[in-house]
Amino acid sequence: MKQALEFFPLVIFFVVFQLSGKTVSIGEYVYTFDSIYSATIALVVATLLQVVIVKLVWGKVEKRLLGVAAAVTLFGGATVALRDPVFIFWKPTVFNWALAGVYVVWHFVRKRCFFQELLPDEIEMPQHAWRNVTVVSTLHFFMVGAVNLYVAYNYPMDTWVSFKLWSAFLFTILWAVIIGVIMGPYLKEADAKESDDSREALSQAEKAGADDETTKTF
Repeated sequence: MKQALEFFPLVIFFVVFQLSGKTVSIGEYVYTFDSIYSATIALVVATLLQVVIVKLVWGKVEKRLLGVAAAVTLFGGATVALRDPVFIFWKPTVFNWALAGVYVVWHFVRKRCFFQELLPDEIEMPQHAWRNVTVVSTLHFFMVGAVNLYVAYNYPMDTWVSFKLWSAFLFTILWAVIIGVIMGPYLKEADAKESDDSREALSQAEKAGADDETTKTF
């Protein structure tokens, strides 16, 4: 549910953009959807609402989500205030390139993959595997940012809006699959080790129980 909620603002952005030019009336209030500007306002509101929902349901908001909310509010606010879509065009690129930079800097400064800060300590992988995760993640975020600019400046706005929605699904799935391939063998080893430890603990408990019964009988 939490992962699905991450796409909620993008879906709202896409839907509101499709309403461009339409007028709605609520009592005396009349509003005409204004293309990218109405969609951007909806994106900002939906993103902030997402943060509130995550906080209420899970009790903690991840720094990445807070970063997304800050970027959406900053770039979206500039687009609406200055009536210039270039800011919302650049938001995905700036954010994704910033993430790529974090992975690179973290690798060279902290000498470990940024993923190691997010995953449980029980997951153990050799350094070359973590390095592969860093390389894949860096290339992923850089490519997403670059492709976003290419589509924004070479295709009509409605194409970019559709791309913004569907690329979020496709790129995320592709990235997750590749990361899963890299980490999969080590996750299986961790599960097997945990299972062996559980069986050993159970065996020791049964043995202790048997010894206790023997003592009582004696």
